[in-house]
Amino acid sequence: MSYRVEFHAAALAQLDGLPPEAFDALVDQVVKLVDAPWDAQPLSPDEPQFRQCQFGGLGLLSFYVDDDGRVLRIFDVTWAG
Repeated sequence: MSYRVEFHAAALAQLDGLPPEAFDALVDQVVKLVDAPWDAQPLSPDEPQFRQCQFGGLGLLSFYVDDDGRVLRIFDVTWAG
């Protein structure tokens, strides 16, 4: 079963100005995450529902996994390119 995706307002603001190749890589990564969010790295062993993963070789995506609601809440997008 897939998860639904929600972007926090701060993460949406971070999308502004992403180069097209970075945006495409982010979308590709999110598509993978909706089926396997637990494959991403936990931010803290004490709170495993907070996760992060790379995208596009130079980006980092941070999100919260809500298993009860089947939602991925993306709260940070960082692009270093």
